[in-house]
Amino acid sequence: AGCSKKFRAPLNISVRGPDILTDPLFNKGTAFKSGERDRLRFRGLLPPRVTNIMQQKEKLMNMLRNEDSSIRKNIMLEDVHDRNETLYHRILVDHIDEVAPLIYTPTVGQACKEFGDRYRRPRGMYFTKEDRGHMASMVYNWPSNDVHVICVTDGSRILGLGDLGANGMG
Repeated sequence: AGCSKKFRAPLNISVRGPDILTDPLFNKGTAFKSGERDRLRFRGLLPPRVTNIMQQKEKLMNMLRNEDSSIRKNIMLEDVHDRNETLYHRILVDHIDEVAPLIYTPTVGQACKEFGDRYRRPRGMYFTKEDRGHMASMVYNWPSNDVHVICVTDGSRILGLGDLGANGMG
């Protein structure tokens, strides 16, 4: 009677090669199998050893457990978030009790205060009074058309932390 399991349709993406490896929504790090590496045109751009998401997750969790500083653990998690969102969310789902204090209270206050000092990539947009008259065109600068949620704040009370200024977007 054949297979009764329903599979999701594959994602249709327009990017290939290194562009996938720099997009945290599509990057799987070393989890790309040989056929995917050929089809997506980045054979040779990754180490040859394939490690699945569970292996990647365990490696990162071991690194987190060996680090003493909560803020450095937060930075490690944000680095993963910036390069592989699937792995980042897998870690959150599987280890929420362990990592919640690293991405939320009590570590989030320090992380927000230091966000501007360790800025790596845009995770939001900044609109200031100096942008008056340009805001309508600025929204088109965002690299994705697939936006489902928008949060607007004046920054005066972020999670009860008070005004952390524009650098508080962490």
